[in-house]
Amino acid sequence: MSIYRNSIQAFIQVLDSQSKLILTQDWNELQQLSSQLPEDNEEIVKILENWLQPESRNQLLEAYKQYLKSLTVVSFIDVDRNIGIANSKSQTPVNQPSESSKELVDNAIKNNSPLSENTKTDKK
Repeated sequence: MSIYRNSIQAFIQVLDSQSKLILTQDWNELQQLSSQLPEDNEEIVKILENWLQPESRNQLLEAYKQYLKSLTVVSFIDVDRNIGIANSKSQTPVNQPSESSKELVDNAIKNNSPLSENTKTDKK
């Protein structure tokens, strides 16, 4: 897995585990960012890391660094067994393209945002 893909995965883990630390205005900003993300992984990482820089997001940045460090340490993949981190297997069926990093980030933002949850509950 590339360093950029690891960075994107670390950011997604932050959203999955630390979403309660993200303020409503930050969710709004994240949703705007997700709609403008490029396809290039390196550019996505630059945008996400820049978003994490303000002092108000310091806890998120520290969590991101920890996740990134752990992903980098354990990113060895046993090619013979086709198993990834923590013995995970790809959720993408064989002969199907996997989600782009842009889609992964966009889905993580939508799935973790309290703004999206409000939309879901309103539709019920």
